[in-house]
Amino acid sequence: MRHRQAALGAIAWPRCVTRPTASGLFVILFGVPSLLLSVVFAAVSLKAPRGGALLCTMLLASILPIVFWAGSAGYMDARAPGSLLSLAISAIGLLIALVKLMLPGRKAVPADGEK
Repeated sequence: MRHRQAALGAIAWPRCVTRPTASGLFVILFGVPSLLLSVVFAAVSLKAPRGGALLCTMLLASILPIVFWAGSAGYMDARAPGSLLSLAISAIGLLIALVKLMLPGRKAVPADGEK
């Protein structure tokens, strides 16, 4: 019985000593939602450029401090591509919205034949 406990302790000891990383929790709480929101907001900027620009700007303003904090805390070592991809998609959505706001819109052609 004593040998069995010693064997179980030898197996469990490395798992207890090593510090668990919080990068998985960081990705679940911040990475995935920011990535999904950036994709949705970039799609919104295609149809409604003013609203899309506002949403992309607010998302960039909220993600940038988290990314800088995560970089200094060490959470970005293995999980950087998701957060950086979210930043890139938000910036692209903002650029799309700004280009659509600057370009003149096309007038709709009447369907009934009137000019």
